[in-house]
Amino acid sequence: MAGRTTSERKDLRRIVAITLAALTLVIAGAAGLMTYAAAGIDRVQAEKERQLAQVRLDRTLEGLIENINSSAIWNDSVISLAGRPDLEWLQINFGDYYADFMGHAVTLVYDRHGDLILTSRDSEPVDPASERAFIDAVAPLVAEVRRQAAAKHDRPRVSFDASVNQTALVSAGADIYLVGLGTVVREDLTQPRLDNDPVIVSAKPVSEFLGALEKDLAIVSPTLTEAGPSRDNQGYLVLEGPGDVVLGQVRWTPDRPGFSVLKGAAPAVGGLILLLAAAAMALFLRVRGIVRRLEENELDLTEARDRAEGANIAKTRFLGVMSHELRTPLNGVLGMAEILAMGDLDAKQRSQLGVLKQSGESLLALIERILTVARLEKGELVPDPVGVDAADLIHSLAVAHRPTAERAGLTLVAAADDSIEGLWRLDGDYLRQALGHLLDNALRHTSRGSVKLEARAIGSELEFRVADTGAGIAPSRLPDLFGKFVQADDSATRAKEGAGVGLTLARGLIEAMGGSVRAMSTPGMGSIFTIHLPAERVGTAAAAPAERQAA
Repeated sequence: MAGRTTSERKDLRRIVAITLAALTLVIAGAAGLMTYAAAGIDRVQAEKERQLAQVRLDRTLEGLIENINSSAIWNDSVISLAGRPDLEWLQINFGDYYADFMGHAVTLVYDRHGDLILTSRDSEPVDPASERAFIDAVAPLVAEVRRQAAAKHDRPRVSFDASVNQTALVSAGADIYLVGLGTVVREDLTQPRLDNDPVIVSAKPVSEFLGALEKDLAIVSPTLTEAGPSRDNQGYLVLEGPGDVVLGQVRWTPDRPGFSVLKGAAPAVGGLILLLAAAAMALFLRVRGIVRRLEENELDLTEARDRAEGANIAKTRFLGVMSHELRTPLNGVLGMAEILAMGDLDAKQRSQLGVLKQSGESLLALIERILTVARLEKGELVPDPVGVDAADLIHSLAVAHRPTAERAGLTLVAAADDSIEGLWRLDGDYLRQALGHLLDNALRHTSRGSVKLEARAIGSELEFRVADTGAGIAPSRLPDLFGKFVQADDSATRAKEGAGVGLTLARGLIEAMGGSVRAMSTPGMGSIFTIHLPAERVGTAAAAPAERQAA
């Protein structure tokens, strides 16, 4: 009996030991998981704060350009800098204005000869020698802006089309500055353009950016330090100057929601060692709290992103409103031109009136395109599918664009495969506009050779291809090609005109019908734009292929 009791005690001890070991492992595992989760959440929070800081830095640099252009794109500024500069006027309208109303620290004004004529700090003119480090730091930027501005003298330009802007971070002595540069240009054609554009440089110290991080984004104690490796538990933002030269780093202590939760849970975990069920419940509650905190942080990041994109939304709204406002008086101008054309005019006057009408109609077409872009962004374009003769649509487009091709010395070919014969259920007006934009783009950017419009049916889809033998598009430009106001060649010396909305409209109209547009290009060999559009054959076309060819 005694031997059995001893054996049972040993078994009991063994069970207790195993139980305690298992409980210890479970608690240790739970604590390890909590620690790992807390560290992961803290890393995510630090990365989100870094992204917010980068967005704020980009927006601050964009704001510098907006501030500079508010005085640089102005006829009075051009007049003041055309002859002997009025330094008092320049100080009031540049140095004082940027310092008192925009919070800029340093402002430099270079005349049309590239000579520095005004140095202002904190709303007071100062000796250039006192700002020599800053002047030397921005000298390469000024030279580059002047070079770009000279290239824009290829034709008459005004306002933002004539302006050249640039932003950068520069190191001057022991300070780092956020710098914006802009050229002084006329706001309209009533003022003659200077032979060379003066340049305005205005900057804010990085200390103001640090204050904005702490005040607006609640980033704790941001400080400027030299570049170096960063620890995982530390927030940082690398400040790079021209040529990707690292000027320094902004470091701060990021919010640590995971660590805070873990610290608060430690006493509870210690008190629940003997109650595994209660420990599991506590773990559940803590994890739920962590998720809630993470959701709150995600919401903060979304709000910050929306604020950063607010400027772009406001610009789109402004374009829509201004396009409406411009269309009304422009219609009046075109109407009066029609009335004048009914009068007794000699050949020269009628020719001049024709130029006026053509220019007005071109401007009205551009305004209509911009309005369509605004409607696309608002989701107001709804297709109205009906039975459409796709082959006839292809040939009518070719007939409409052939005069433009012939004037440019190009061959325009339309080839509709037999597979698309018949009526297809789709929005013919949207398709005609989209293909028209692609043809306009191809004809505009092809100097010799041909443009070809092809169509065929592939299963339940229609495929349309617009191919040209133009200069082609660089691979780096293809991802952004369908963006608003994007040019394949956006340099100041580009040879082709255009507002850069045709491809945007083409993609938007096709996507509104459930289709897609993609571009392929080889520099020097041409480009191919392909549309895939879901469609259903609903009938037989009225015109036969032979009749269409004869037409």
